[in-house]
Parts: sequence; C-alpha cells; structure tokens
Amino acid sequence: MSSGGSKYREQIGAKLRSHRLKLFLSIDDIILMTEISKSSVLKVEKGIAKDIDLYIEYAKAVQYPLETLLDFKIPLKPLNELPKDRIESLKLTSKIREHIVNTSFLNKGKTVAEIKEELVRLKSVPKEITSVAIAGVMRNLKNDELVSSEETTGRKAIYIKPKN
Repeated sequence: MSSGGSKYREQIGAKLRSHRLKLFLSIDDIILMTEISKSSVLKVEKGIAKDIDLYIEYAKAVQYPLETLLDFKIPLKPLNELPKDRIESLKLTSKIREHIVNTSFLNKGKTVAEIKEELVRLKSVPKEITSVAIAGVMRNLKNDELVSSEETTGRKAIYIKPKN
C-alpha cells in the first residue's frame, strides 16, 4: 500500500484528536467510552492505527460525523487502474448480467455455447467473441453466487439460476 493511506489516517487521527480536545475529553474518557486501549487511542490520534474499527469507535465517542471525512478530498481512484483486458471483461460481464442472468434465460440451464449463441442473436456481442471469455465471466458470476452450475454434460458446465 502506498503512503497515501497513512496520510489520510494521520489527517483523520488529527481531526479526531482536535474534536476530542474541543469537547474537553481526556484520553481516559475515550478509553472509558470505547473500551479501546490507551496505546490504540494514541495510535488513532497519530494516524498509525490500521484497524478502521478503532477510528469508527473513536469517532462515535466524540460524536464526529463520519460524513465529514469528505472534507479530506480523497480522490476516489484506485491505486492501480484495471488493465484493458479486464475492462473488456467488465463490459462482457455487464452484457451477460443484463441479457442472461437478469432474465429467465438460465431457468432451464444453459452451456457456454448456448449463452454465446443468445448474446450473438441479441447482437450484444460480436460473433468473434470467444467461448473462453464467456466461460471466464460465468465462472466469476458463479463465484459471486449469481449463477450456479450444479450439473454438467461431459466437461461442459450447465449454468442455471441459483436456488434461493
């Protein structure tokens, strides 16, 4: 992790400490209200505690509204952008969820080939799309429990809507 994370923790810790002092609360008061150890309270105030729950409990104790953390102007960007192939996979995932998963198409179970055929028929994907790409998305959807593949025919998985 980059040092950007610690910079924000330091800023949050300083804000929480400042808020505590404005309320005339001692470190011992925070300990009593939160059941956080003295060393952890000090780590929160210095911004070196890594457990987010400590910051949340401290903020609750000093009635510091967590929404005000927006004033840190934290850029909502990940440390690393997704590579182009993952972005393409996200687009395919979106199309599969819209046209396959969120419809009745999988009620009777379908193979990757049948899913591909339907997506091509709907003109959602080009004919050149690979079954490997679709199978990768379907595996991810299975991992997320949005589909299941309880049956197989030979080596081919049959994807169905999960039983709720």
